[in-house]
Amino acid sequence: MRINHMLVLGAFVSTLTLTGCSPNWKVKRIDPAETVDLDYRFDDEDARQVAHGMIEDALSKPWLVEHMAVNDKRPLVVVGTVKNATGDYIDADLFTDVIQEELLNSGKVRFIAERDLRAELRQERLEELEFRDPATIKQAAMEKGADYMMLGRIKDVKERSIDSKQVVNFYQVTLEMIDIETNEKVWIESREIKKTAKRR
Repeated sequence: MRINHMLVLGAFVSTLTLTGCSPNWKVKRIDPAETVDLDYRFDDEDARQVAHGMIEDALSKPWLVEHMAVNDKRPLVVVGTVKNATGDYIDADLFTDVIQEELLNSGKVRFIAERDLRAELRQERLEELEFRDPATIKQAAMEKGADYMMLGRIKDVKERSIDSKQVVNFYQVTLEMIDIETNEKVWIESREIKKTAKRR
């Protein structure tokens, strides 16, 4: 009897524990473009604003026309590192992927695959030499060299009121297009975001 009581008590406690830990989330699907501010940190809407501003500026500045005038072909770009100098976790891919997509689809800019993808493709070519039909093997050492590398950085300034109930967050995202052969900067643009938050 004592064992039975202990089993019942144990099951009851387990049920309470599971119930108390259950998140019971109510999920609602919304438009991905809708702005939802949960706090003052960098979010998807900030990334979207950065991307759209950078795309418009990059396509309208002289570097594209000047490159075409000298080379008679579209510039070939590789995306490099965007350094995060803030104290927040910010995934720069949220805006660099969109920028790359729109510039590529504009028909005015070409892109080389990122470093990790290039490594994967090289491994595939090596495996082709060993396992594939020789008639279908892709040639090695045929990769194109980029004309420019797109690099960037993210900086921020945070200010708090004395009672810590109000925060002002300022972000600056800068992207640069640099000629790989000469190290010349041919395009640079910054986008700024400022947010305030008050604690109730």
